[in-house]
Amino acid sequence: AGRGPASATPIAPASPEDGSSPEAAGKALGLTSESVIVLVGGARGITSWFAREAAAAAPGCRIELIGRSQLPSEPVTADIAGAPDAAAIRAALARQGMKSPAEIGRVTRTILARREIESTLADLRDLGARPRYHCADAADDEEMRRILKIVYEEGGGRIDGLVYSAGVIEDHLIRDKEPASFDRVFAAKTVGAKNTLAAVADQGATPAFTVLYGSIAATFGSRGQVDYAAANDALESLGASWARRSGRRFLTVHWGPWAPAGAHPGMVTPELARQYGHRGISLIDPREGARALLRELAWGDPALTSVVYTAPLGDDS
Repeated sequence: AGRGPASATPIAPASPEDGSSPEAAGKALGLTSESVIVLVGGARGITSWFAREAAAAAPGCRIELIGRSQLPSEPVTADIAGAPDAAAIRAALARQGMKSPAEIGRVTRTILARREIESTLADLRDLGARPRYHCADAADDEEMRRILKIVYEEGGGRIDGLVYSAGVIEDHLIRDKEPASFDRVFAAKTVGAKNTLAAVADQGATPAFTVLYGSIAATFGSRGQVDYAAANDALESLGASWARRSGRRFLTVHWGPWAPAGAHPGMVTPELARQYGHRGISLIDPREGARALLRELAWGDPALTSVVYTAPLGDDS
């Protein structure tokens, strides 16, 4: 219980016959169609997969997604809309007269981020959930309090589940790391999480479960990620303090690297994936990772406040 586990736990795929379906987990957690689940940083990437599992666990529930990416206020051009990937988007932007490679790259990343958010929202609706996206930076304390006040009041005075996964990565070796870069990476995890927990507490909400997304880097270290490792270790301490105050289910999940899936490119470069492989750490299948977390919350040891999850060695599909 408490501080960092000594070893990583390989994720075992669930069997449809073993009673660990999303619906069974939702029932064990007390989730219903009236439940409100908040995911900060959850509209894209690995957290969006847990949003899908939560939707399947409690059809009809409200899923409130908070992230920094802005959704477009106007439709994109047909040329951009028809571009299937990053290379095609860059080519379309160049045809439209955009000259700067840096600007083309920035706009391309923005378009891809918006597509991923829209895809997540569409998937959640298909699963029967009632999703909503809010644009906010978790580091902005005032904005987080404003949004979570709206979520709490419009959700009938409840927040049943909270997942915080926001963060940034700026990998450099220690000798090359600028103090300002360290501060950005550290604050994105710790300040954002602190603001989110404080905003939830301000409303008097007591989620049945609270999850903070950490990283295996906090336990095993990772080349070039001293700031990220430190941030995730501090995140665990922050969460443990929240658990003592709230008395409710809390978990910091120190994830191993996730494999690419759909529009999301995964968490690591091929080079870093090879480095992890040499250390016996494979890539996590996104759906299995999300389901493992749901099962942990439903049936895991409630005294355990942190876990490390990896894929079984050799399974990097």
